[in-house]
Amino acid sequence: MSELFIEMFKRAQQEKRLLGVRTTQSEGRFSVGYVINFSDELMMMRVINRDGMQTGIQSFNLEEIFQLDFDDRYIRNIELKEDNLDKVYAGIKSPAFMEQEYLTIPLLLSRAMEAGQLVYLTSQVGADLYGYIRQFTEQELLLECYTEYGEPDGLTVLRVENIRSFVWSDEDTRMIELHLKRRQQ
Repeated sequence: MSELFIEMFKRAQQEKRLLGVRTTQSEGRFSVGYVINFSDELMMMRVINRDGMQTGIQSFNLEEIFQLDFDDRYIRNIELKEDNLDKVYAGIKSPAFMEQEYLTIPLLLSRAMEAGQLVYLTSQVGADLYGYIRQFTEQELLLECYTEYGEPDGLTVLRVENIRSFVWSDEDTRMIELHLKRRQQ
């Protein structure tokens, strides 16, 4: 087995960090988890899924491993999620206005802008977007966009009539908010 693979197993184990493992048996998929132990033949890993939840303990034949990933953007995202399960999957209460007012997309957009709420918008045409509503009229809105990793992704102007659905808060928007808070620290 490659010295570099062994070094990476040791580093991930010592630092208690996630490691991505790709094998010839995985058919394009890969596993992410914590290295429990390894020998010249096998590596045992506590597997963590993309939701940050432990799914089991798995062995990997070292001869079948062809790639290891460490500290990349995807893995850091899983680590952040795992460290903040209570925030990501917290019970979310709907804002009072949602239960008291006649709901329309323009009302939701207006309230999200007032509250400074990160939202996810799906449109009838074009890409679906995460972001903060920075300006809003009855015809259009200006959205400060972010990627799923909380990276700034420019400004977009959308027609209100093209918005198909609106997510006030979900697992993905809360993860973006966590990334943004972490960057501000």
